[in-house]
Amino acid sequence: MLFSVKNSRGCFKRAMQVSKRNWLCLILIFLLYLSLTNISQVTYKKNGSSVSYDKSLHSNWMFKISKNYDYIYLREWTEPTKVIVSVSSGRGENGTAFVPTSDEKPIMEKRLKEQHYNVLASEKMSLRRSLPDYRFPECRSLIYPKKLPTATVIIVVHNEIWATLLRTVWSIIDRSPRELIEEIIIVDDASTWTHLKQPLDDYAKTLPANIKIMRTENREGLIRARIKGANMAKGNILIFLDAHIECTEGWLQPILSRIAWDRSVVAVPLIDGISTENMGYQKFPLEINGLHWSLIFDWMPVPEREIIRTKHDRTAPLRTPTHIGCAFAMDREFFFEIGSYDEGMDIWGSENVELAWRTWMCGGSLEILPCSRVAHLFRSSTYSFDGNAEQIKTRNNNRLIEVWMDEFKNRIYAAYPRTKSVSPGDLTQRKNLRKQLNCKSFRWYLENIYPESAWFKEFINMGSIKNVAENKCLDAYTIKISQNLMTYSCHNVGGAQFFAFSTSGQIMTFRDPCVGIGSDKKSVVVVKCSETDKSQFWDYKQEEKWIVHRESNLCMTKHENRIIIDTCNPFDNKFKWELKSGA
Repeated sequence: MLFSVKNSRGCFKRAMQVSKRNWLCLILIFLLYLSLTNISQVTYKKNGSSVSYDKSLHSNWMFKISKNYDYIYLREWTEPTKVIVSVSSGRGENGTAFVPTSDEKPIMEKRLKEQHYNVLASEKMSLRRSLPDYRFPECRSLIYPKKLPTATVIIVVHNEIWATLLRTVWSIIDRSPRELIEEIIIVDDASTWTHLKQPLDDYAKTLPANIKIMRTENREGLIRARIKGANMAKGNILIFLDAHIECTEGWLQPILSRIAWDRSVVAVPLIDGISTENMGYQKFPLEINGLHWSLIFDWMPVPEREIIRTKHDRTAPLRTPTHIGCAFAMDREFFFEIGSYDEGMDIWGSENVELAWRTWMCGGSLEILPCSRVAHLFRSSTYSFDGNAEQIKTRNNNRLIEVWMDEFKNRIYAAYPRTKSVSPGDLTQRKNLRKQLNCKSFRWYLENIYPESAWFKEFINMGSIKNVAENKCLDAYTIKISQNLMTYSCHNVGGAQFFAFSTSGQIMTFRDPCVGIGSDKKSVVVVKCSETDKSQFWDYKQEEKWIVHRESNLCMTKHENRIIIDTCNPFDNKFKWELKSGA
């Protein structure tokens, strides 16, 4: 007979009340209690000791589902057998880059231009190529519970290259404990390529895994297609993967173990890269994800506060403000209880940020697991959809900020004034969801999860900076570090002409770098923001309309085709600047 942990605790309590003559029964029940607790309260273990950093940011468990899985839902597993099926040429093995022959170069370049990555390289490599193991040495010594919940892997496909898709599938099969993969669901979102029809069905039947293929009648887009896959799933945990990734050794166990310990965790593997130029495996550093003013995710160093919280342990889950969205996992019931995705969003874009904010603000957590590594092909998008793509993405963004950003939404509109005119559509359901879940404020999110965010600062102005003499605006155009600033005709649409002038004296650009001084001590350039770098602080003199460099006491001015600092001149309008609000 199988006991749940809840039942075993009750049994243990009753056993404590029996007479001393039943000491043997007591010991047996106590041992059962320990074993079941060890199974249910799954966590990383090192040298026999539990490792946990779960100082919750939330005061209580607010969900209908239980925090941990019942014992009966866990499944025993064994390590997958290492399988390497390489091509005779050995191309791509161990994640190496593809090197074309002279005969291959013309077709390679043609197809690279068409698909935005090296399709020929993908086709010349084994579908089951070997990959390097870039896990930290500490990760390889971790021991995971003998029983774990099962997973359904969901892959949305629209006109994906055969070799790239199947390499994704094979990497899951070959590097995952077979017992823990309940199924792999491929959602074909109205593909038009013939190899994704009957040939894919036939090939799937030959695979040593439970492969299910579902097809949408009409284009749904990534967001709604993922929901369709989730509705069909039977595994305890949903793992959403792009159709152009490769899983590495040991990628699955940390994910399942972490969620089994706490079902409100959204677990994200450490993302590595696959080169679009040659399909070579690229090791990425250990970082977490933040956001630009444009609401596009960005990599950011692990904050010191997080290093201290995890006691400098490189195996510990890291709290991250957001995530890229190409690979993540969460409990199936939790996914639906917390609102799945916003079905009012189209294609893709903003759905990853919306999920991250909703998770944090509504009682869950979003974590990067350093011991789980998945490589992603960062190609230019080929994901087509009816309608204007920019308009659709703007609408997605507006749905995100109108539901979740509270008063901070005006900061986004200041950076991109024209986006405010795009209707987000009906938000009633999503706003009601936020109320039902009793979610925290966006200010709470910034204070507790993302204090490094530029949005957490106070500003004297957010908008454009216009030079009085020539009636042109300061422009950061490419946002490359050390790049000189220039002036350009004011276009009033934000972007490269958006500058957020903080009360502390920093001037931030639309992609978060700041305005500072170049190595020549004269040129005004784009620099990496730093609170300790005195050379990037400024003051605005309202009466004189001067932007004064605090450290040198010189003024910003236009000189020929670049911006410099020079001795302030009250008689030269080139030294005068007007701050225009974009809100």
